[in-house]
Amino acid sequence: MFSLSFTSFALISLTSSLGLSQPFARAAGCGKSPSITPGDFKNFTTSEGREYRVWLPANYDSKKATPLILSYHGANRDISHQVDLDQLTQPLFNKDHIVVYLQGLASDGSTHTKWEGAPECNSNDIKFTSDVLDAVAAELCIDEKRIYATGKSQGGGFVGRLACDSGLSSRIAAFAPVSGAYYIKEIDKESDCQPETVKVPCSASRTNIPLMAFHGGADHTIEYHGAFRSNACLPDVSSWALQWAVRDGLNKIPTNSTIPKSDNGVAMIYGDGLVTLVYDGDDIGHDWPSTTKNEDNDGERLAAFNASSRIMDFFRSHRLP
Repeated sequence: MFSLSFTSFALISLTSSLGLSQPFARAAGCGKSPSITPGDFKNFTTSEGREYRVWLPANYDSKKATPLILSYHGANRDISHQVDLDQLTQPLFNKDHIVVYLQGLASDGSTHTKWEGAPECNSNDIKFTSDVLDAVAAELCIDEKRIYATGKSQGGGFVGRLACDSGLSSRIAAFAPVSGAYYIKEIDKESDCQPETVKVPCSASRTNIPLMAFHGGADHTIEYHGAFRSNACLPDVSSWALQWAVRDGLNKIPTNSTIPKSDNGVAMIYGDGLVTLVYDGDDIGHDWPSTTKNEDNDGERLAAFNASSRIMDFFRSHRLP
């Protein structure tokens, strides 16, 4: 149990009586002693055998509602790789958000991990994500108005799928895919794949979804302009972002902001940034953009910015109504 001061109680009562949204939504885990040491990781397994890893910030307070980030690795990768790549457990980028890393499944006993929505993937990762959120909220004091999702490549594509899910789009406040693979499996013939005009299936439950995506012009794994790949259609990334702007009721013409010191990098901003597509630059490949060496760039394709910094700033500026 936890106690509220008279001032806090009065504020919440006044907020409710006026019909206003409260500044945070406390989870059932508030007031409980966590099984995780603040500043450290702990591995968990769901009742269905799915694995995930939770990191608590060093300043975690079980009486204070804390925002949470879900992070998804790329295809054929794992949790440890994503921890090293996104750096969201490093104080340079994040000191106050819980981070949960989820593990994709390998199909048919192979080591080729995939996420729901990708070709030849039959796992139910929407349910997995919901189960993880339920479990974490039962143990930790998370702010349920400030849950976010990010991921790389196929994991980024799955983040796009979360944003389009009728249930989780109303549970997750903002989304930030990096080098996302936005497969449309329904189109399984190359002759039917028109990347610039293909409609992305989406059943989002709200029309004010914040989304920031990143993609490089030298990405030859998931082409910026789309392609037919692995018997599925990949949309042109700029078209994919424009469709998000339309869903959110924003002007179709973005405001472009040049990224300093980049190779033609630009941020395409819709609706004061509610939807933003960051074109990393002509020279950035299938990477998590970073100004320092990481496992994607090998120290050879350094970006003009850190995606993790932009993602954290974006997440901090959005919450569920």
